[in-house]
Amino acid sequence: MSRAASLYRLQQLDTEAEAGQRRLTEIAAALGETAILRQARTAARQAAAQVQEWSVRQRDLELEVQGIKSDIAAGERRLYGGSVRNPKELTDLQAKVASLKRLLERKEENLLEAMIAREEAEAAQAKSQDLLTRVEASLQAEQAALRAEAERLETRLTEIARDRQALLPEIKPDDLELYRFLRRAKGGLAVVLMRSGACSACGIEVPQGQLERGREEGLLTCGNCERILVPEAELNR
Repeated sequence: MSRAASLYRLQQLDTEAEAGQRRLTEIAAALGETAILRQARTAARQAAAQVQEWSVRQRDLELEVQGIKSDIAAGERRLYGGSVRNPKELTDLQAKVASLKRLLERKEENLLEAMIAREEAEAAQAKSQDLLTRVEASLQAEQAALRAEAERLETRLTEIARDRQALLPEIKPDDLELYRFLRRAKGGLAVVLMRSGACSACGIEVPQGQLERGREEGLLTCGNCERILVPEAELNR
């Protein structure tokens, strides 16, 4: 493998390793609870709280209605039982029973409203719980896939590190220093192919004299963008 081809191979390994590390960082950030899951859980908790609130309200009203009915029944027994003979007391008792019946009517209306609200809250709770279940199942599947991808990436990064370590002894220290400098200066693209006599990065044709000097020195660079050039034919050998 030529000096330029070795550097090109090194660049391929480094580029793949950097991409793999970036993806591992993205996966790490994606694992765990997501905003959608937190929203679904919050909605489910709020819906359950609404069901509890209306259930308590309904129970309280049922007790109130039961108590008022008992009071009405007791009042009517006294009213029609003949035990009360005083006209004023009878009038007061009649007024009290009538008032209790009006109160009972209002409380029964409130009870009906509470029952309807509880049923609506239960329907909303069922809907929010169903959504939460689907979100959790989807997230579980997605995160299982992400963990599997992370495992594959870690295996590949280990292979890349091994291949890179095996390649480094083939590269001259000066070439490695130039490669590192160009990687920093050229946005990670230090070595490019030369196709049909031109640099594939900037498109400038390489003069014949420069080609000959590159053959003599063993390493060819682009006179325009200064990147290291590797003839495409060398990679097919």
